[in-house]
Amino acid sequence: MEDGVQVVWNIPGLDIPITNVVLMSWIAMLVIIIWAWASTRKMKLVPKGLQNTAELAVETINNFTENLIGKSGRQFAPYIGTVALFLGIVNTIGALFMDKLTGGVIAPATRSMAVPVALAIMTIVLAIGAGIYKRGGIGYIKRLFEPLPIMFPFNVLEFLIKPLSLSMRLFGNILGAYILMEMLSSVLPAIAPPVACLYFDLFDGGLQAFVFVLLTSLYISEEVGEKEE
Repeated sequence: MEDGVQVVWNIPGLDIPITNVVLMSWIAMLVIIIWAWASTRKMKLVPKGLQNTAELAVETINNFTENLIGKSGRQFAPYIGTVALFLGIVNTIGALFMDKLTGGVIAPATRSMAVPVALAIMTIVLAIGAGIYKRGGIGYIKRLFEPLPIMFPFNVLEFLIKPLSLSMRLFGNILGAYILMEMLSSVLPAIAPPVACLYFDLFDGGLQAFVFVLLTSLYISEEVGEKEE
């Protein structure tokens, strides 16, 4: 599946091209919306079915964020949980659709730099905003001069390094896995892809989603600074 335009959305006076990255992102968002709606539309005191999965997911994310960020971790749980679900779906979607449907290995949305960069920018903006809210404007500026005033340019440089490393790590791993899957599909189309997808699409895709939300939580924790209190 190439990254080219698949559909053109015609609006009077405007043609909007819909690429594979957009389609895969929409699929992930649609799955999350349907699951959330179906899990909560008839909530009961004793959970059953999909409500169990929703409560398990919420409790897991709440505990995860509290352990890494601190007592205010639950405030960031909705964002971190949503990112985890989104990445978990877009990174592993290749295991659900093989070449009979797509003519090749399906391309995850995170294979395009646009998605990892957008998520990384959202993360660093949230982390900075949390730090300013926690310390106040003046307090946050003072924090940039710690532990010594000479560290100011390096502390500012972190705001560029963190989102860059966060996005490049996700992009590089997913792109590498996609390229290997394409090569295996060309060389051993009947044998290798079903076996390799268990690692490259499921295990590695899930692992990269976990690493991204782990680093996101750690970056927020550094700005909020509750773990030392």
